[in-house]
Amino acid sequence: MKLLLLNFLAMLPFTAWYISRRSFPLHTWVTTGACFGAVVSPLSMGLYATFLASPWGLVTGLLGLVSVMFHSAVGYNVAIYLGLIQSHTVISELQQHIYIEAINAVAWGAVYGLLGWGIDSRLARRHHSKPNAY
Repeated sequence: MKLLLLNFLAMLPFTAWYISRRSFPLHTWVTTGACFGAVVSPLSMGLYATFLASPWGLVTGLLGLVSVMFHSAVGYNVAIYLGLIQSHTVISELQQHIYIEAINAVAWGAVYGLLGWGIDSRLARRHHSKPNAY
């Protein structure tokens, strides 16, 4: 079940890219970036959980560990700042995890969405600056 959820989380950005490439080609990367940012924190935790799964788990587990260390801190610190969780306590309740992951989804969705917007803007400028062949 957990592997199915991990695969689902990994496929969301690819699905967003495929659909937006066909339906909204000028906004492909902003859509993909926002979708990737929304799932990057739980996806990182899932990759970290594969550490002992197989010989390849060492690679994916270390990749997940680095990503968790980078992406999870934002939600945790903002949740403490907002008073949703207490500082210096172990996060053990499901509600606390949901708070942290919801904050991470919004924060990283905005960050990666802005990066995607920059890519879309640059591609649009490059496309419009090409001379016509008439």
